[in-house]
Amino acid sequence: MIERDWPGAITSGVGGILLAVGAWLPWITLFAGLQRYSGVAGLYGRIVFAGGVLCVVGALGILLAPARRLRSAIGALGVALFVLALWELAGLHGTMHDLAGNPLLVARPGAGLYVVLCGAIVVVALLLPTRAAHE
Repeated sequence: MIERDWPGAITSGVGGILLAVGAWLPWITLFAGLQRYSGVAGLYGRIVFAGGVLCVVGALGILLAPARRLRSAIGALGVALFVLALWELAGLHGTMHDLAGNPLLVARPGAGLYVVLCGAIVVVALLLPTRAAHE
């Protein structure tokens, strides 16, 4: 009987869902929230969404055929998405600084990019050693 890696599958699945949902949530709002731009409006948001879907599919793979390499590969994807989210947050901060001078836009950062960052951190947790690795 195959021993299932439930913690790894749950971690990958939850992180992937957070990434996918964060890609659809608004990353920036204008006009006091009347105009919202989600991550999937641009290329990087679509990349994050695809990464989230890959993490969910990887969770099924971890559950059905547990392999340390698959867990490490998904964790590495999490690192790449974490770096992308940090880079996007830096860009968002710069954009907010530039738009702060325009009182008509009333630009605000949305929650989506922060949800993406949290999802990436959850997926990166797959790289942490497990009890089975010590035995």
